[in-house]
Amino acid sequence: GGSGLAGLMAAPGPGTGAQRSGWNLVVLPRPLCGDAKSAGQSQGDGGHPGAGDTRRHQRGRAEHRRHTITNGVDFSMLKYMKELEQEKDFLLQGLELIDQARDWYHQHIQLMQEHQRLLGKKRSSTDFPEGGWSHLGRLVPKLQEVNRCLGEFLSTTGKPANPSSALSRLVTTVSPASTGSQQAINMLKEQNRLLTKEVTDKSERITQLEQEKSALIKQLFEARARTNHEASQLDSTFI
Repeated sequence: GGSGLAGLMAAPGPGTGAQRSGWNLVVLPRPLCGDAKSAGQSQGDGGHPGAGDTRRHQRGRAEHRRHTITNGVDFSMLKYMKELEQEKDFLLQGLELIDQARDWYHQHIQLMQEHQRLLGKKRSSTDFPEGGWSHLGRLVPKLQEVNRCLGEFLSTTGKPANPSSALSRLVTTVSPASTGSQQAINMLKEQNRLLTKEVTDKSERITQLEQEKSALIKQLFEARARTNHEASQLDSTFI
């Protein structure tokens, strides 16, 4: 009986492999392998807790840098457009002042011509008002200063500066608008040149008239003095 039991235990039976396989499943069950792998992956992902945050931070910083560059370009363009608008306002203000100055000059030129006409009708110095006819005596120095400043300004602005390449590209881009502005500037320069020439000519003419007026007054006083002298001699002769 003992040998039969020993032989039965020694001989591999049909269920022996199944039993061993079953023991292997108990000792090393498959779900534990899967859990270990998952645990390993989880441990691998959790080994660097800041890796995902670092990548997200880098992406956010790159996007912020792109937005900053874009906003910088837009801000520069807006700033330049604002400067152009201010310069246009200055030109329009100057043009309005020049129109007012032209009207003022024409009015005073007409007054001067009227005074010249009346001056030709006077025969005695007593007909002249005290202080003379001139209403521009105190304004002549200011007029000369205005003419000088205007002439210097036109001579200075008549020399165009060399534009930078960036400005040249911008002018090329907005050429339709700049063409109209350039025409207005050229017209303004021409008006300023004509006004300066006209004022200079009139100033010289006024100076000449003042000299002629002084000479005429001197002649009138000399004539009156001779008349008084002749009258006194005639009275003494009668006496």
